[in-house]
Amino acid sequence: MQEEKILIIKFGGLGDIILSLDAIFSIYCHHKNNKIILLTEKPFKSILNKTGLFEEVLIIKRSLFYLFDIKQIRKKTMSYNFSHVYDLQTSRRSSYYLKYFFKKGSITNGIGKYAKLNHLNSRRNFMHTIDRQKEQVELSNIKFSMMDDYNWLCDKNIDIPNSKFALIVPGGSKSRPYKRIPKLLYEKIIKFLLKKKIKPILIGSLDDKKICSQLSLISKEILNLCTLTSIGQIFFLAKHSFFSVGNDTGPMHIIARANKKTLVFFTKFSDPKLCKPTGKDVEILKYPNNNSDFFLTIKKSLQKWI
Repeated sequence: MQEEKILIIKFGGLGDIILSLDAIFSIYCHHKNNKIILLTEKPFKSILNKTGLFEEVLIIKRSLFYLFDIKQIRKKTMSYNFSHVYDLQTSRRSSYYLKYFFKKGSITNGIGKYAKLNHLNSRRNFMHTIDRQKEQVELSNIKFSMMDDYNWLCDKNIDIPNSKFALIVPGGSKSRPYKRIPKLLYEKIIKFLLKKKIKPILIGSLDDKKICSQLSLISKEILNLCTLTSIGQIFFLAKHSFFSVGNDTGPMHIIARANKKTLVFFTKFSDPKLCKPTGKDVEILKYPNNNSDFFLTIKKSLQKWI
């Protein structure tokens, strides 16, 4: 029997990539005797390569014009003849990509007129990413399985504190500042942790340097690792943490998959029903625009864990 070649299309932010790992894993298990190829963008090549699920990870740089994207895709995939193409992005752009593979005779799974297996659920845009993708891949008679082994992600090249510690993720993408709860609340959380002899460790990217620097001034006991950790190191720290607290942002999806106690804050500008981080011990709190009352809610949640 000739080996088939399978293409998975997935772009998006870090959180969206993590939420899609279960669907990707399910496709891999279904086609494990074939070559699985992934089409994505450069920021996620290294992390997705580490999964060990792919024969190759193909990279394109998405442009303003879909035709330029198709030109890149044609060049990257001309040596392949894909039997199946799974579009896990399901955007207008990626649905257009399916046109190229549809015309080449691939069995395309996604949405739109170029998806031979079309996820037609009228409520798909109101479903959590995992539930939506579960329905979508099941159209291809794929048994949906959750990825529960993340040892491939661990980067142990970082020191673990000897004392109890909590990861604090107070920032988020600068393009979506409205997804952050106020700095004042993180000040209260950190002071509360210090009183309980729990070491706060600040995690963030370049977009978070300012808030992490400001929060680190509260006490010398705070460890500011903003911009100093890889995705794998964040996961390793999360596995050894007492618990983690943070906004609805990419690193919290990594942290949640470590299956330790994780508290995630959502504002009115994002809906946990659609995109909440998933793990074995994740609690979601919705910020009601009232700092004092909300801290009492946070404190109540944290006290359950201390």
